[in-house]
Amino acid sequence: MTELEQRIGGGAIESAVEAAKLASDAARTTEQLIEALATFMQYNPDDDDQITVPNVTVKEMKSTLAVARLGSFTEAAKAMGVSQPGLSRQVQRVEKIYGFKIFDRSVRSSPITPRGTLIIEAFSDSLSSLARSQSAVDKLS
Repeated sequence: MTELEQRIGGGAIESAVEAAKLASDAARTTEQLIEALATFMQYNPDDDDQITVPNVTVKEMKSTLAVARLGSFTEAAKAMGVSQPGLSRQVQRVEKIYGFKIFDRSVRSSPITPRGTLIIEAFSDSLSSLARSQSAVDKLS
């Protein structure tokens, strides 16, 4: 085997090992998300004697959803007409309440973490429910 063939073969092996590691990480993340979603879907508030509801404001929900929708703290702040540091503090407060990161800030685009996906879905459902309730109340007035 020539030196070039060895280098190409070694590179292919390294690429295959890296791909296997990434696939393993993705499988682990998917498994965690499925477990969290299963817990979320099986939750019955009637089973709890004391229900603890996180104290998150509508403004914080909207800020968090804007970052999720736009993929950027800067773009979300512009769209909402607030400062980027102010919006970031709101999202950090939400993350502190829940005890985990909603967005991965290690990359520029701020993708949603697996756990964050559940929060984004819950916030979206909550705000939709509030809007429907307000609309129903308005029709009664």
